[in-house]
Amino acid sequence: MLSETDLRVLVIDDDADTRNNLRDILELDDFQVETAGTVAEVLQSRNWHGYLAILLDRRLPDGTAEELLPRLRQLAPDASILVVTGYADLQGAIAALRQGAADYILKPINPDALRASLARIRECRRLTLAKERSETAFRTLVEAAPCFIAILRPDLTVAYFSAYAEELTGFPASEVLNKDYAQCFLCSECQTKVREQLRRVLAGTPVRGFENPLCTRDGAQRWIIWNAQRLPDYEGEPAILMVGHDISALKQAQERALQAERLAAIGQMMAGLAHESGNALARSQACLEMLAMEVEDRPEALKLIGRIQTAQNHLQQLYDEVRNYAAPLKLEQQKHSLRAIWRQAWNNLAEQRQGRTVTLREENNDADLVCLVDPFRLEQVFRNILENALAACKDPVQITITCSEAELGGQAALRVAVRDNGPGLNAEQQRRIFEPFYTTKTKGTGLGMAIAQRIIEAHGGRIAVGAPAGPGTEILLLLPRGNS
Repeated sequence: MLSETDLRVLVIDDDADTRNNLRDILELDDFQVETAGTVAEVLQSRNWHGYLAILLDRRLPDGTAEELLPRLRQLAPDASILVVTGYADLQGAIAALRQGAADYILKPINPDALRASLARIRECRRLTLAKERSETAFRTLVEAAPCFIAILRPDLTVAYFSAYAEELTGFPASEVLNKDYAQCFLCSECQTKVREQLRRVLAGTPVRGFENPLCTRDGAQRWIIWNAQRLPDYEGEPAILMVGHDISALKQAQERALQAERLAAIGQMMAGLAHESGNALARSQACLEMLAMEVEDRPEALKLIGRIQTAQNHLQQLYDEVRNYAAPLKLEQQKHSLRAIWRQAWNNLAEQRQGRTVTLREENNDADLVCLVDPFRLEQVFRNILENALAACKDPVQITITCSEAELGGQAALRVAVRDNGPGLNAEQQRRIFEPFYTTKTKGTGLGMAIAQRIIEAHGGRIAVGAPAGPGTEILLLLPRGNS
């Protein structure tokens, strides 16, 4: 790569006096001058690095400038080529300019004109190198910074996408360059707001500390806090420079702190609420049963009573869910077949399955299904998993429970996989499925899978989302056999 201090000049002219005169002129200005008189002599050179300029005579004994120019451009791509010509060869010089020559100088050569032309070349070289250094420094800084950095054009298409942005989002730059930023990375709910902010930046108002979720390639969301400002000129037009920091861990910590506050509040109020709510629900249920006896000859009234009882049972279920999560977990373990437990949970979901096309398959693979467990608690686990599957799947629903022998901590264990044929979980849902109060349903507390995790871990086991191996969602349970 040519540097700003390179002062080598190659003079190619068949006239010895001209070569010597040019050498004298150039050496007075501290240039290092090399000369050649023919095309053959030029092409014998082996050191083409570092030439600032090449002075090329229009006509040589064994060739012309037009013939030699392409070869010189290939051998010394950083050098500027000045064609030296007589008045009669002016048209030929113009043709040489069209082939890539930087300038032409008329014979007899005017030293001042030559110096002016070389000065222009040196200044152009200085500006080019300064631009390259600036771009190199920018890219080095950008590539080293652990930040999401993007440059957007006025139409909000992506002109630059940093390496860290690729790592953070999972999208290679080749897939997002020249595409609309909002459509690539923003959910529909926040596109309008972000576009408004970016239009403000383009109008000249910087944005500081703006937060929004960013959609990654695997469907997860990363929270970004970003600053943006207008670049007056990027590739010939205004642009927007966006610099963002990933604050997902901070958001998660804030959510965990909020959940801890919620649980603390639940714990404080649960003792009194348990007694009062339990008594109120019991009185309400007794009254409904007595009312049903009074109107047993009125079918429409009985239907309304049934709907009230269903709603009350749902309220009781929600209440029990919150209470069970807040209360200390004590297991009453006994040897029990897991098949009997999940079948009991399945039977308890008869109302949810009513009127639907649902199949439950069992694949035991000759595994021993007896473990030391708390059957009541474990039924809660299977109920939550099966209920989620029923809610997620469209008919016909197929749920498969597969069991196999396993090890956990060097001890015998049972692996139970529950897979449905629903739409599956995206990366965000997989990450948060066991998080308290997180739910994708329109109703419920979001505690079901969090409770399931507590119960399985209290048994010394593990619960996880299985790796995608087809349609649907797979929940994996790993339970130690205990003394079975």
